[in-house]
Amino acid sequence: MRLRRLTRSPLPYWVAVAALAAFTAVSVAGQVGRADAQAARYGHLRPVVVAARAIEVGVVLRPADVVARSMPAAFVPEGALGATAGVVGRTVVVPLFRGSAVVAHHLAPDGLEGLAALLPAGARAVAVPTGPASVSLRRGDRADVLATFDPPPAGEAPTFPVAEAAPVIDVGPEAVTVVVAPEEALRVAYALAAGVVTLTLTAEVRPGLPAPRPQPPGGTARTAGTTVSSPPASGAPPQQSR
Repeated sequence: MRLRRLTRSPLPYWVAVAALAAFTAVSVAGQVGRADAQAARYGHLRPVVVAARAIEVGVVLRPADVVARSMPAAFVPEGALGATAGVVGRTVVVPLFRGSAVVAHHLAPDGLEGLAALLPAGARAVAVPTGPASVSLRRGDRADVLATFDPPPAGEAPTFPVAEAAPVIDVGPEAVTVVVAPEEALRVAYALAAGVVTLTLTAEVRPGLPAPRPQPPGGTARTAGTTVSSPPASGAPPQQSR
């Protein structure tokens, strides 16, 4: 009945229309004002690529793994990527949580895949054989590579590190792959050929590549319970310096 009376009375009808229009205008103006205030405080919205699910190290990103979302500029991390086309097909080098922004240094250089994508610039990956008595390691751990030579050099300990705090990037049934500096790769290779090599788990974390260590001593060494001949005299490594 009231609606019918309003339709028959032009003045109340147009007053109601004007009031509704004014209320709408005030509401929109308030929302715009709040949006402007937020933009002034946090910055305008920017497209950011985020992980659509939890992603492990070594995964090659697919279109379903990432999504582009709008985010206030103040909350966009430095180096964040804004287009999914720039991340699909690249390898993840750090764990990504669902909803986390994908930053440039989270990804390997374009074109690198597999273990090569996980290597820092200038680093080397070496595989160290393991056995039933080896310490349990997993990707992301840090390990010291210890070499034991028999006989040891006079006055020196028979066991010493040839690489320290080496990141573990792959664990297989018979070997663990660790990242070392180029100089350490040579020492680890010699220790594998002429000594007993042991991996030990460490909590130490070093920025960048591990520091070079002295060369291992020469001599006949033991490896996995068998005796191996040392390299010829012409190729013998320098003595360990302490």
